[in-house]
Amino acid sequence: MKRVRWKANYSRGIPETDNHNKNLVNILNDLVLKASQLEHCQDLSDLHKRVSELAGVMLQEKQIDDVQFNGIQTLLTKDLPLAARGTPACHNCDLCDYLDEQVGQWFK
Repeated sequence: MKRVRWKANYSRGIPETDNHNKNLVNILNDLVLKASQLEHCQDLSDLHKRVSELAGVMLQEKQIDDVQFNGIQTLLTKDLPLAARGTPACHNCDLCDYLDEQVGQWFK
């Protein structure tokens, strides 16, 4: 997993919006830190990559709309719990639950 870097072009110049969006980047980066300390499945790495890419596209847009927010929410809803959950590939790291909870709170 790779950390997501906050880029200057992500800034909207509206402190409340910028702080909210920085929080998403922090959630994704915190997951990278936690995942580096725990054995986790490949499914989690793949999901992180897809969410990070979608978040990067969303943050580069000057207008963030419901479609973009729904894209992340749909991705998580579709992929969580991960397919590896309850299989020998699952390492019971609880990171997919962490990601679901943190991003869910970010949406509120």
